[in-house]
Amino acid sequence: MNNNFSFDQYDRPAMNIFEQTFLSPNNSLPVQNLKEPYEGFIRGNLFDHLYRQYQNYRPTRLVPNNEQAELLLNVDQLSFAAHELNLYLDVYPNDAQMINLFNRYQQMANEAVKAYEKKYGPLTINSLSNTDQFSWEAYAWPWEMEEK
Repeated sequence: MNNNFSFDQYDRPAMNIFEQTFLSPNNSLPVQNLKEPYEGFIRGNLFDHLYRQYQNYRPTRLVPNNEQAELLLNVDQLSFAAHELNLYLDVYPNDAQMINLFNRYQQMANEAVKAYEKKYGPLTINSLSNTDQFSWEAYAWPWEMEEK
């Protein structure tokens, strides 16, 4: 299936959302040793100095094969980043820079969830439903979609 999902020179999805939101004018990350949401998500760790590669393991590049999978990947990577920063803030609750970054990731994750649910239905049992029907069975999940 041909989609419009392109990758940059580091095999990361070319999603302008990170660059527009998190890079300072001199194109550096606001926090040293902090990876972008996508790279942190596929590695399982947002903090570069805490990441230890296992033997010859290389994280697998995730390639969404349709719009629904792309939206779900966006939800996953932003939620992961917010959760990682939440864990960091449990240990360092007074780090103002990380609190601001956490708040931005959390807001972006919430917006990503809303965008997904508006088009494809609820992600969790706690999702708000504006219908009179039970909507879990009304929508197909990405793994239920047929390849064309």
